[in-house]
Amino acid sequence: MGKFTCVSVSIALVSIVIAYYIILSYSNGPVSMANNGILFVSNAAKAHKLCTKVSNIVKNVLYIKIYGGLDSTLSILNKQIVNIYSKCWAYDVRLMLKPWDTLTKIKTNNPVQVIIFDKDLGKEADKLKLSIDNVKDDVLLKQIDEESSEHDVLPDEKVKTYEYVALGGTFDKLHNGHKILLSQAALRATKHVTVGVTDVNMIQSKILWELIEPVEQRIKAVLNFLTDINPELEYNVVAIQDLYGPTKHDPRLQLIVVSEETIRGAVKINEKRKENGLEQLDVYTIGLAEEAQKQSSEEETKVSSSNKRMRLLGTVLREPEPNPNIPDWPYVIGLAGGIASGKSSITEKLKLKGAAVVNCDVIAHELYKPGLPLNSTIAEAFGPNVITDDGEVDRKKLGSIVFSDKEQLEKLNQLVWPAVIEEAQRRIKALGEQGYKVVVMEAAVMVRAKWYRHCHQLWAVIIPPSEAIIRLQQRNNLTEEEAKQRINAQPSNKEQVDLANVVFSPFWSYEYTQTQVDSAWKNLQLYLEKRK
Repeated sequence: MGKFTCVSVSIALVSIVIAYYIILSYSNGPVSMANNGILFVSNAAKAHKLCTKVSNIVKNVLYIKIYGGLDSTLSILNKQIVNIYSKCWAYDVRLMLKPWDTLTKIKTNNPVQVIIFDKDLGKEADKLKLSIDNVKDDVLLKQIDEESSEHDVLPDEKVKTYEYVALGGTFDKLHNGHKILLSQAALRATKHVTVGVTDVNMIQSKILWELIEPVEQRIKAVLNFLTDINPELEYNVVAIQDLYGPTKHDPRLQLIVVSEETIRGAVKINEKRKENGLEQLDVYTIGLAEEAQKQSSEEETKVSSSNKRMRLLGTVLREPEPNPNIPDWPYVIGLAGGIASGKSSITEKLKLKGAAVVNCDVIAHELYKPGLPLNSTIAEAFGPNVITDDGEVDRKKLGSIVFSDKEQLEKLNQLVWPAVIEEAQRRIKALGEQGYKVVVMEAAVMVRAKWYRHCHQLWAVIIPPSEAIIRLQQRNNLTEEEAKQRINAQPSNKEQVDLANVVFSPFWSYEYTQTQVDSAWKNLQLYLEKRK
């Protein structure tokens, strides 16, 4: 028995020692997710393979730093820019273009919580930690290895460099396609990079342009990325109102980096420079990055900001704020949307989810009926010609008067709006008493009349104005000019989006619209559960 006890104690002691050693050593097992991390690789050719293996370690920003040496030449980095940004999509990845050396501190715009390195750099772990400027003492150290020791053989493509490099784009919701473009420009610049960020009229042809970030925000994101991948260059990131921006007058510029889609822009820029007596720019063209995470057949096959904007539909863009001016229940969703936007189809889908509906446009039509006060008031204000022989308000005649004259439209609104909102509130209260938890108040004039002030949230429905005009012509048998007058008399899509908590666009398929409604309703139910 004594011998057996000694053996057991010895085994236990050995187990404790091993466990203690494991705790002190760099773990190869799972670690808690860090917001931001940096991955050091000893060989540039395996960087894209290793960065795909850390999605369970880093959730926000992943920096990649390559150990200095022959395999960190410009030609290797040139290839790895495409490899990394094409394959590492699970986080905000940033390939640092300067090779690591122990003499220069690595500066990052985001604090590093975990340092990851391959096995060939295991002996350098302490140096790695000391080399980072924006890091805490309790930073985690994590060794990660490839499954195979074989690395890709990367082609030795010669990279020509220039002192002054230019590029341009929308750079909305900075994605990996943008990062390839920006990185290729920074790789080829030895001194300075100018970036033109499109503004105002240049963005209005884009899909869902109303959801594009403010230009100041996009400029900040571009500059943040560039200073992370190479802080040693000069950067001039500016808003541009035309195709040319600084390229039409800056004689220092030597190279412009473009994508396959924008190569015609480079041709026009060189034509303009020739007119202005400036040297032609060399042009470097990059291919389009494929979308690895396409979520719908409606989305583009390339990585694009349009896809990201489409994915915002039906999601919460702005958290709702408490409205102390109305009762807590029923919970009122104000549904805004212009004429022929598809607002009613969204309402029907929400009704099927269990929401009650109050249609303010229907209320207005009901209040027009003969014998009601509003009917006679309209006749007095706009003349007897707007009343039919049956005593009904002739909405087409009334529309031809008010939609061609803003003053007349405002006069009608001042007569109709108070009566409509009063009746809408009465109906909302009654529906709440019947047990409905959610009531959708639908109104074309929701934003113009500021009726969203009587709601807990504002949801907006938008489609391109050109599409709305076509739909309105077909639905109401109007001329194109008449349809345009009605569309232009309303708040713009942008005005509605800027106020909305949730945005829908029934511009695509029925199924895609349903997906948006499903997402919005699910998020609403989760929110209401917390609100109880």
